Amino acid sequence: MRIIKSIICAFFLIFNVVSCISNQPYSEFVKTVNFSNLDTFTFKHTLLTGLEFSKVDQAVLENLSEDIIASELSSRGFQSVPRNAGADFYAVVTWKKAVSIYSNPSDHIDPYAVVLARKDDKVGRFTSRLNLQVELYDSSTDEVFWRNELPNIFDALQLTEDRVLKSLKLAIKGFPLRIIKDPKLPSIQ
Repeated sequence: MRIIKSIICAFFLIFNVVSCISNQPYSEFVKTVNFSNLDTFTFKHTLLTGLEFSKVDQAVLENLSEDIIASELSSRGFQSVPRNAGADFYAVVTWKKAVSIYSNPSDHIDPYAVVLARKDDKVGRFTSRLNLQVELYDSSTDEVFWRNELPNIFDALQLTEDRVLKSLKLAIKGFPLRIIKDPKLPSIQ
């Protein structure tokens, strides 16, 4: 009987611990927004946080972030406007460099098998990795309405223009195309 009670208590304890763990959803709308009113955008800035970035890496991340996000949003039908022109929404990209022991193959830009092959490398497990977050803000309220987070997207030592480009394209991939309003339809407002 004591064994059964111990097993039940252990199961209850494990259940409580596991239920407290929450994975943040990726690529989602985090606030209600009237999407059909979003026609124009601007790129506000790139934030670099965490461990220090070299000047070269900083320049690569800042330049490519603006270029790629602006290009991807334009390809979805949104019009880019200058920063002070009153865009409907704006983009902010955050790169965080942090030491991590965790590298999830499904979050990584390298092929799944390549990341798994490195899992037994004791030295390479504990290393600095880059985390990427793309947020889109409603200009009228300055509140975020869409976010995508890519934790541990690649090791910081592997920073190349190609990896940055792939990461940014992956980060904005879930954002939908612009909705073109049909002037013949009645307004719901």
